[in-house]
Amino acid sequence: MDNITHALAGALLAAAACQRVAPALAASASRGQGTSTTTFRRTAFTLSIVLAELPDLDITYSGERMGIGPLGYLLHHRGHTHTVLFTVLAALAAWGLTLALRRSLRAPPYARTLLALAFAASLSHIALDYTNNYGVHPWWPIDARWIYGDAVFIVEPWLWIVALAPLVFIAKSIAGRLLSAALLLTILVAAWRVDMVGDGVAAVLTAGALAWLAVSWKVPAARRASVAITAWIALEAMFFSGSALGRRAVEREVGAALRDVVLTPAPGNVLCLTAIVVTQNAGTYSATTATVAPIPALRSAGACRVVGRGDPDGSTAAGRSDSPSIAWGRQWSAPVAELRALAAERCEVAAALEFIRVPIWSRSANGDVTLFDLRYGDGGDSFTTVVSRPGAACPTVVPGWREPRWDVLGEASQ
Repeated sequence: MDNITHALAGALLAAAACQRVAPALAASASRGQGTSTTTFRRTAFTLSIVLAELPDLDITYSGERMGIGPLGYLLHHRGHTHTVLFTVLAALAAWGLTLALRRSLRAPPYARTLLALAFAASLSHIALDYTNNYGVHPWWPIDARWIYGDAVFIVEPWLWIVALAPLVFIAKSIAGRLLSAALLLTILVAAWRVDMVGDGVAAVLTAGALAWLAVSWKVPAARRASVAITAWIALEAMFFSGSALGRRAVEREVGAALRDVVLTPAPGNVLCLTAIVVTQNAGTYSATTATVAPIPALRSAGACRVVGRGDPDGSTAAGRSDSPSIAWGRQWSAPVAELRALAAERCEVAAALEFIRVPIWSRSANGDVTLFDLRYGDGGDSFTTVVSRPGAACPTVVPGWREPRWDVLGEASQ
């Protein structure tokens, strides 16, 4: 997810923690002793937002800094810092440091609440990153497989709305309220201006934001954070339900040849999903684009307005009949044996396949192999593009993630 969404999740969790200890703080204040509400609040918000963002620390060392070109980012972003092991250790370390710096917070109700907040904020980063099609591998070192939620767009405007409307009233300072209001206005303006959203969805988002502002204003202050978190969870559940329905529609249509389906909802619109369907028929590997309607009775696939990224060179018409649930796009195919040979012979390709979920490749006359992930562009404009040249040195610092397409690679991935 984008970093603003991570910060918003951390802010809501902090507000819930403040809500949890409010009675203890009030009792302490009435006795003229203990911790002030302001001290706890500032500490909770700082701890929670920092931990909600901390796994993206890997940006500081991934990328070109790894010395292996684009592979540095592909293999090390959402890498070791995006694991339960790291987030638990980070939460414990941050909690301990907080209590060392804020001695007044060592009393049981505050210390316990901050510990729970630290765990929730830190783990929220992995949970949110799981929701989209980029994936995470949270169980490393026990399990190095990628897992994908395929349910939420990378910048989902509904999540901003659900969090920002109550935060306008939860914030105590004028600056905090203005920042929340400005961010809410920003996402609504973006919805009207970004082509892939569409005016109809933008209108629903705007109306929803105004209605949620009114609800957030009416909700008692002591319940705003918990109501907002409940709404956030309900929204996520709705998107995951849409993804599950879309996946079942593809499974029914494709059958035993299906190896994977990559799903992404349109921003703000759970009724329209873009899809890449990965199949293997005998010795042929194929990747086919499609639009999927999880509830075609409300909106059919043909009626969905989805802006795609384009199709790779060499793709052809899918050769499948459309249905109310699925509108097929174009298909790219190649021999499975060719992908397996490239993985066995080219170490850059083998390394890239530890990340690439929908591999597309080409070979030039001079022996160069260009490989990219169809999830993120049609080749030339993709941050996933890796060029393997004959005789090139093998990349170092390769983490050893389980290849997303191990099911196609077969023995080459063992």
